[in-house]
Amino acid sequence: MNNITALKIFFIIMLLLLPIFMNGNLRPEPSPKDLLAGVWQGTVRHSKLGAVEFYFTIERKDSGAYMAKVDIPAQQARNVPVNEVRYTAPDLILDISSYGITFEGKAAADFSSILGRLKVGDEILPLDLRRSAGVPEQKRSQDPQKPYPYKEIEITFPNREADITIAGILTLPAGPGPFPAVVLVSGSGPQDRDSTLAGHRPFLVMADYLTRRGIAVLRYDDRGVGRSGGDFHASTTADFASDARAAWKFLTSQAGIDGRRTGLIGHSEGAMIGSMVAARERNAAFLVMLAGTGVSGDRLAIMQSEAISRSRGAGEEAIRKETQMNERLLKVLKTQENAQMAEQEMRRIFADSLAQMSGSEKKELNVSEESLIQNMKGILADFPWSRFFMSYDPAADLRKVRTPVLALNGDKDTQVPADVNLAAIEQALKQAGNSRCEIKKLPGLNHLFQTAQTGHPREYGKIEETISPAVLQIIGDWILRTVQK
Repeated sequence: MNNITALKIFFIIMLLLLPIFMNGNLRPEPSPKDLLAGVWQGTVRHSKLGAVEFYFTIERKDSGAYMAKVDIPAQQARNVPVNEVRYTAPDLILDISSYGITFEGKAAADFSSILGRLKVGDEILPLDLRRSAGVPEQKRSQDPQKPYPYKEIEITFPNREADITIAGILTLPAGPGPFPAVVLVSGSGPQDRDSTLAGHRPFLVMADYLTRRGIAVLRYDDRGVGRSGGDFHASTTADFASDARAAWKFLTSQAGIDGRRTGLIGHSEGAMIGSMVAARERNAAFLVMLAGTGVSGDRLAIMQSEAISRSRGAGEEAIRKETQMNERLLKVLKTQENAQMAEQEMRRIFADSLAQMSGSEKKELNVSEESLIQNMKGILADFPWSRFFMSYDPAADLRKVRTPVLALNGDKDTQVPADVNLAAIEQALKQAGNSRCEIKKLPGLNHLFQTAQTGHPREYGKIEETISPAVLQIIGDWILRTVQK
């Protein structure tokens, strides 16, 4: 999601799941046909949700390792990366521990089916998979339609610091150039190049809009996602910043690109990453921070949890108890280096906190021991990231940013509350002596910059709008004004 992950967000994700070349490398040739590779479809019969279709797409990398993703169209869950694929014929395990889900099955000798079960927390549901022609495509009204009036080029570029190769797409406006350009940096969680979330592809929409206005755009799969190398779940925000820095350097060196007019746009955690890059790359032409953070990760997690609970109508006493629990959990994350020890301590905190909540308070917060265990599994699956993020204060890097900055936030954002974060960003940039910054709070918009009612994450997939056209225009106008100066 392109979401900044907090203790509460993992539970919300569970609700969503259940209720040509440019000095880079050509895409590798497909490997010989692999009988396990392909799209596998099955239907779970749930007592409350009814029939829910799952689509698992399995690929085999050149290294021989398997990778996979899962789509659940009815729940607006698209391109959810599988953490690990374990296959020892005929046994297959698809581990999606970030979301507390695991599929276990046995492949038929002729690979016509994979018979198995889906484990969701403590619940076990039969799930038999059979080959499918593909995942049903979902179109949103803002998705651009081909043919495009610009070039779209598959690229790869190296991150030599991490010794990995990142894959993505570069869109080049029509004409000779050289063009101003921008790198799009996604938010937290494993994101593909389109930043796909809840049936929306905001980076596809943004890239199309900006390229039509004469700005070249590079967007890429996060490390360990799609065609990019590396291990997402062993990485921290600092590691992702090194990927974004490599993307910016690659883009500035391409034919047809004006490297002096090349900047970054980051959403959510990506905005923080953008500031980390801009603090080190003083030649970055500009930085656009969309729903960016100006306060430390632990403080943000508390604000985020409280805002989301209020948006769903929880009372203040229930929120107070939830906050006390989260503060104790955050202390464990910041101080405990061993994941197993952290799990033991967190389980004790869950039990103690739930014992102090009444039944009505648990209902207001929509928490239970099972849901909190799922939260914990998600946090531990990305333990290095969680520990870094909760201790990191973005103001330290923002105070080093001299490049022009546009910071936008929606006033209905429950994940990165606007007032506190925009004020902190503005203060840090002033301390940097940066007079070329513009800070805006936009009415009626949520974390994804959709026109929203409450701002709660469960609305994301229900809203048809991918990103407000007014926001796209603000970004495009500001970039073109900035690079012309």
